[in-house]
Amino acid sequence: MPSPFVWFDNVGGNRAATTDFMTNAFGWAPKDIGPMTFLTAEGERMPFAATTDAMEGVTGWVPYLEVDDLAAAVENARAHGAEIIAENLKGPAGDASFIRDPGGAPLALWKRAAGM
Repeated sequence: MPSPFVWFDNVGGNRAATTDFMTNAFGWAPKDIGPMTFLTAEGERMPFAATTDAMEGVTGWVPYLEVDDLAAAVENARAHGAEIIAENLKGPAGDASFIRDPGGAPLALWKRAAGM
């Protein structure tokens, strides 16, 4: 069964240092696109993660779950105890909302952009 996680962001206060670490320690190729730096594993064509600048209330790796209806997924998460950190953020491949589960871990709910 494929993973329900479709993307990962590493959110932190020093994107350049984190990107350098990921590149040097794991051989991941970086591609800076402005608001984030894509990371691609050796031998792969497509990135699987990104390093990003700081986000208030979020630090570390954030997994993304793809959803069909972002607003409904956010409301369902809220109804089950999630804290909403940020809603309807526009990204290069779709829209995302960041939540925190009842245990304190951040998670992004993501709706793929049309044509992606």
